[in-house]
Amino acid sequence: MIPVRKILILVDFSKDSERAVHYGIQVARDRGARIYVLHMINQKMIDAVQQLSSKGYKGDFLKAMRQLVSDRENDLKQFVPEDLREGVDLEFIIRRGEPFEEVINVAKELSIDLIVVGSQGHTALGSTSIGGVAQNVVNHAPCPVLVVRPIEHDFIE
Repeated sequence: MIPVRKILILVDFSKDSERAVHYGIQVARDRGARIYVLHMINQKMIDAVQQLSSKGYKGDFLKAMRQLVSDRENDLKQFVPEDLREGVDLEFIIRRGEPFEEVINVAKELSIDLIVVGSQGHTALGSTSIGGVAQNVVNHAPCPVLVVRPIEHDFIE
């Protein structure tokens, strides 16, 4: 049996990432693995907030970024309900940067054994193909990647 001790689940708050959370947690329960739930704050958003701040719009860039990170941490904890977390070793991670690059960095830093990602994120336009971040993670990950997509039959209960 292939050892799976550390699982990285990617969350962008989409329906597909909700499915990824459920699959990842079930695999972790079956394998006794530690779970890392990762949410990325896209570098483009950071740049936009910084640009508004530098152009003289009222507000403090650092304060806005701290508030954004705090809000996302709270959102992430609500996205993965307490009852689902019960009995598993789970850690939340928020990173800033280019999403797929940071996912790869986190996977390497933590020696992740399996990445679980939804097939489409929030930016998907209803396409049936795999989303950009998921595709790049599949192509560049240092470990296996489970891509969870909407299907008619789930293999978990």
